[in-house]
Amino acid sequence: MKPRLRLTQVHSVQDLGPHMRRIVLEGDDLKDFPVGYESAHVKVIVPKPGETKPKLKFNFGTKKWMRSYTVRAFDVEQHWLTIDFSVNNHSGIVADWALQASPGDYLGIGGPGSVKHTDFEADWHLIVGDFSALPALAATVEKLPVSAEGYVLAQVPTVQDQQHIDIPSNLHFQWIVNPDVSRNELLKQVQGLDWMDGQPAIFIAGEASQTKAIHSYVKTQPGYQEAKTYASGYWKA
Repeated sequence: MKPRLRLTQVHSVQDLGPHMRRIVLEGDDLKDFPVGYESAHVKVIVPKPGETKPKLKFNFGTKKWMRSYTVRAFDVEQHWLTIDFSVNNHSGIVADWALQASPGDYLGIGGPGSVKHTDFEADWHLIVGDFSALPALAATVEKLPVSAEGYVLAQVPTVQDQQHIDIPSNLHFQWIVNPDVSRNELLKQVQGLDWMDGQPAIFIAGEASQTKAIHSYVKTQPGYQEAKTYASGYWKA
């Protein structure tokens, strides 16, 4: 079954730092957008050059204008869908669109998909992500219960890219500033953690080869369960 396609318009634009832009979308098509899908992905469809509205179809011709992004937040009363876009660090059809976006601009949305974190009530949590995964990481952390324990490692290119995230008090959150994306600093930090007792729910996302290396390491640790693990390469170096 193909995901529902919706036409939205930009409600507001906010720069969260030098490399992340928050865009809030609105529109009648969002009135039936499901609740509780923060951290899930949606397909974002931008208009073709010279056009103002995107083609809301799933076919070979529209895939070129489509990318996956994360549901950062959804306001069920206002029907506002928030998506954070990485900008100013690479060029791409959606990043370029986001950099120029202003209120009233049209954007297509497909989905949402499923929430990726496997167990919000797990014994403890290990949540690891580079800058490409920051929206999913942040949304996942904010969905955890207040009693959640564990570690969160979030990598950003500069100190200015750090954001406010609502964090449970027993969760150890660490910002890792690493402008050299060829260096797997996240793996180094994960290897230095004191592994907790019990079975962790694990979320790892970022550059594909680095995510694979981190996943290979955590597989060797006590309590690891494949069913409680989400590991995904969001991009390739």
